[in-house]
Parts: sequence; C-alpha cells; structure tokens
Amino acid sequence: MYGSSFRTNWVTIHDTNVDGHAPFNANALAHAADGTTFKRPENGRFRPGAGFRDYYFDETGDTNATSPENENQGGWCSIFKLSQNHPGASSARLSIFYRCTGTTAGFDNTTFLSHNIVAFVEDAGDTLHGQRNALDSGWAFDVTADYSDPNNQPVRWLAEGRDPSATIDSASGGFGKNDGDNEITGTEVSDGDTSVNGLLGEKSPHPFQDEKWRFFYTEQHGDNRTVEVVPAP
Repeated sequence: MYGSSFRTNWVTIHDTNVDGHAPFNANALAHAADGTTFKRPENGRFRPGAGFRDYYFDETGDTNATSPENENQGGWCSIFKLSQNHPGASSARLSIFYRCTGTTAGFDNTTFLSHNIVAFVEDAGDTLHGQRNALDSGWAFDVTADYSDPNNQPVRWLAEGRDPSATIDSASGGFGKNDGDNEITGTEVSDGDTSVNGLLGEKSPHPFQDEKWRFFYTEQHGDNRTVEVVPAP
C-alpha cells in the first residue's frame, strides 16, 4: 500500500567463509532465517550517487490478468524502495515506490539512466501479452515523484514488437522451446569502468551527454539481439 513502510533487518543465509562452496537451496535457507518472500523478485539497483543508501528492486508478479492478487497484492508487479542510513547498516525501511496496473506489468530488469531516473523493462509473458493485446515495454520513473498520485505516470521509452524469429515462433507454437515475443531480458547503462569507482551505484550516469556512457537493452526468444539506445539525430 502506498504510504506505508516497514522496518527490515538483513539476514545472512549463506556465508562461503563459514558454509563453504557446496550447492545450497537459497529459498529454503531464507525461509528458515525468517526472510521475506516476494512475488518473483527479479532485479534491483542502488540509486547512483546516493552513497549506497537507497535501493530499488522489482517483483515480477503473476503475469496473468486473472490473478486474484493483481489489485492489492502485487500480482501485476511492484517496485520497492529500501532505504538505509549507511551501506553497513543492519536495518532499513521498506516501502512501495510503484504499484503496477496491468498496462505496466511483469517488470524484470532495471538500470538507472541518471541520479533520479530509473528504467524498468517488462517480461509479461505470452499469456499476459494475449490478454492485454500488447507485448513488452520499457518504462522510466522519476524517483523523486509520488506515484500514488494518478497524475504522475511513468514514461514509456520502448514498445517492443516481434523480430522475424519471434514472429515465426508465435505462428507455430514456438517449436516447443521459444516464445512468441522478444522479451526485454536486460537493460544497462555503463561507462565501462571496471574499477572499484565503477561499481554500479557509485557514479550518476550521463547517457546522451557524455560519450563514455552507453545505454543498451537485450532481447530474448527471437533473434536475441542486443540494441544500443542512441540520441535522435
């Protein structure tokens, strides 16, 4: 619910220095440690230039227009904000930043475009694509905005279509392995800095303003292309 927040505590579910490198069931360990369950948490990022204090992450939800959880329980998807006083804090506050509506649904991956603007891309799935008669989109949000106000709406920066391979899959059932869409499986803004100073969340991105910063997204289920987003000529 918009306007509510919850106190949270970090819990350790696996420490390789103590528990070793053997395979383990992260979900079972999280439950055993009283970890919070979300509807398919997919991806998250620290707000850049904010001292690793604000973290935004999505949960993909049920990807079905008939889910009874859509209205109030995150079935369409949600974006959460986790705020902590400093990076090493043992506790934080968790709140809803954005609750999806069906037009926005199935958020998957995310990247920050600037200090204040964060982008999320959809993986709504074939069932929901058919139900809403729309494929996946990319959306941009202003983290300073209050999205409980219906006058504030995210900006669609990408409306995905089908490439030739996905079109064939759609017409023939996917040959038993693919889907009839080009899921936007990832999005990334980077200046290519692999040093400690280049950690995601350390610097505020400046795509379209500084040529070192480049903006990409990837597709899956069709030709599996990687696309660069560039300024309009």
